[in-house]
Amino acid sequence: MFNPKKEVFEKLKELEDVTVSQGSQNVFNTLPAVTFNVQNNSVNLTLDNEIASQDIIIGVDVWAESSVQSSSILAQVEAKMRELLYQLTGSVDVPNPDQSIHHIACSFRAIR
Repeated sequence: MFNPKKEVFEKLKELEDVTVSQGSQNVFNTLPAVTFNVQNNSVNLTLDNEIASQDIIIGVDVWAESSVQSSSILAQVEAKMRELLYQLTGSVDVPNPDQSIHHIACSFRAIR
């Protein structure tokens, strides 16, 4: 079974001037930041009980000081994930009442 964490982490670390961390705790000290987690990693089996493919969904959160900055980083994240053959399946601006941090939550899907 393929575990995508290391591959995704290494690819997202290529983003310049962006802190990248894995896990869903969303702990970072500087902006901009990207956090990610594996939301799904299910297997599809053959009749011989062997793994035929895996359905993988990666959740990515972009954290920045402005909407313009977070949108720019999302475009960079999307390009990096596409290099790994992941497709952006959705993104949403997450409301923040005091507007101190702009947050975009998105997801990517790949079948391996």
